Amino acid sequence: MRKISRIRLATPALSADRPGRAERSHQNVRIVLLLTGLFAVLVSASCDKAGAVSEKPPVPVSVQPVELHTPSHGVRYTASIVPAAQVETSFRVAGYVTRLHTIMGADGRPRSLQAGDYVAKGTVLGQLRSDEYAVKVAQTEAQMSEAKSALATAEAQLREAQAALARAAEELTRSKNLFETESITKRDFEAAQTQNEVSEARVQVVESQINAIKAKLSGAGALVEEASLARNDTVLVAPISGTVVKRLAEVGTFVGPGRPVFILADTGSLRAVFGVPDVDLSQLRGGTEVTLTTDAIPGQRIKGQVISIAPSADPRTRVFDVEVAVPKSAKSLRMGMICSLELAGRETPANFPVIPISSIVRPKRGSDLYAVYVVDEGSGRKVCRLREVSLGETFGNRVAVTKGLNAGEKVVTVGSTIVQDGDRVQVVAW
Repeated sequence: MRKISRIRLATPALSADRPGRAERSHQNVRIVLLLTGLFAVLVSASCDKAGAVSEKPPVPVSVQPVELHTPSHGVRYTASIVPAAQVETSFRVAGYVTRLHTIMGADGRPRSLQAGDYVAKGTVLGQLRSDEYAVKVAQTEAQMSEAKSALATAEAQLREAQAALARAAEELTRSKNLFETESITKRDFEAAQTQNEVSEARVQVVESQINAIKAKLSGAGALVEEASLARNDTVLVAPISGTVVKRLAEVGTFVGPGRPVFILADTGSLRAVFGVPDVDLSQLRGGTEVTLTTDAIPGQRIKGQVISIAPSADPRTRVFDVEVAVPKSAKSLRMGMICSLELAGRETPANFPVIPISSIVRPKRGSDLYAVYVVDEGSGRKVCRLREVSLGETFGNRVAVTKGLNAGEKVVTVGSTIVQDGDRVQVVAW
């Protein structure tokens, strides 16, 4: 019995030692698993972080579907209403403005001409101080009067010299006859010859003086005319009948030669001016009738006729200026108004795709090419794809696409300058 007790006592000791080893072994396994799991978590987090950094967020854009456009039967143009004639009136000489033409104002008091007032041809619009010009006229007239007096004196002297020459010639003839009959001496005959020569020389001298005086008189007359013209130019006269568009001077203002004082326009005859490209020029000729409309006068249609077509295109816009005469009955039109008119258009397809002009971009590979960003939704994500297109005519803020797009495709209209080919986008409303 004791032996068995010892064995039983020893057995429990052995059993207690094995569980300790097993427990340590399990702890080591748990540590390894924990480290492995931690490493996997770190690797996963690192991968997620790298993926998050590499993936670009979607770019907010606004899109619009490609639409089909049905053109109208004609091409519309915008014309500006201008006066048939417009002039800038100015003084030819410099000076201070002393007077401007006045009319009675709405308050019953006189006032100077202003924009909107009508003036008749020949009306004195303004006047400069003319004292200095009057002095010049007086000086030149005095010089001319002096020259006239000298001319009168010289002409009197010429008459005397011519009379003396006539007497000397008569005396020479008589002396010659007497000398031939030896009735007088040679000395007397030579004295008669000398007297005749002196008289001829006197006439020539006086004639030369008269020519010089006449030249001086002519110069004095030119000075008088010039001074008088300058004095007359201190008065500004309306060259046409029309409406004052602008007044650019006040009483007391110093104005130089050629500086505009009043701008006048012949508003009795108006013109509608617009530009036409060469492709439509064949539809117009002198006398062609066009119809004008304007938003300022809804419902009114004004008939006009083409009176002028520019012989060459404007070098900057490459269009030909066309003038249309507006009938005088269209008194509701005013200078500066904008009108519309329509001409028969060129043949175009019945329907063709159009897109907003704001969607057009330039591809990097060529500055003379055009492209748009098309939103592709085929892969389940909205991605921008750059696509080159060929463009046609413009219609307001839209342009026709002749190649590269189909109706219904969505193009980026807002945000096309910040997206790139292949970017993800988020469609938003602007």
